[in-house]
Amino acid sequence: MAEPPFLDVLTKFRELNGFSQKQLAARVNASVAAVSRWTNGHAMPKLSMAETLDAELGAEGRLLAAWREATSGTTLPEWARSLAGIEAEARTVQVVSPVVVPGYLQSSLYAAAVFRSGWPLASDEEIARLTKLRTERLDHLPRLRVTAVFPVTALTGMDEEVRRDQVARLLDLAGSGRVAVHLVPEGSILTDPVAPMMVFRLNSGELVITSDNPDGNVIHATHTHERLSALVTGALAVALPARHSLEALKELA
Repeated sequence: MAEPPFLDVLTKFRELNGFSQKQLAARVNASVAAVSRWTNGHAMPKLSMAETLDAELGAEGRLLAAWREATSGTTLPEWARSLAGIEAEARTVQVVSPVVVPGYLQSSLYAAAVFRSGWPLASDEEIARLTKLRTERLDHLPRLRVTAVFPVTALTGMDEEVRRDQVARLLDLAGSGRVAVHLVPEGSILTDPVAPMMVFRLNSGELVITSDNPDGNVIHATHTHERLSALVTGALAVALPARHSLEALKELA
């Protein structure tokens, strides 16, 4: 579902706060005529005013999201239009990986095995560099909390040494309180999503959904969020609860 037009969100929060157009104009130091134009969709405020309106009306980022959708076609600010920017401003992420352990959670041996499989002609030095970048990523995002869904076969399909290394890493991360692991047991499959997908909740309250493909990371448009979020909910539904997943991990250690 697409973001509601800016004028609808502005009207909704103005009325929720019990402000007339004149009262709102006085609170944000704008003219009544300007507020009328914004409310009627005849003009858009500047970014600084959109931020002021959002704060004054207690919209918690929703008015800003509608403003960005109207002015640039995306709810994301410019700094958050790359994965690195999104990660830096996110407080939570739900990761669904249909085949392997999500990159944030991979151990050194596991990441090296994944990179070696995908990049068979890469040098040992390049594999080591990529492995280091991947395994240290979560350390550089100390405020990010992760909920991860992936199949138990992502572990059992690996060599014993790799599997044990990865299981130890997962148990350590789960013990930190920052990571919740949900294993999809053998006998169940993730029919959707077919590619790794991440649902970020930013500090502003905005939602960002990304997925991986062979050409890199894709940031999905706002109007797809409702459908894509349902895929994550479905994946969690077929996975084991976090407590049972921990018990399953300990059996694989």
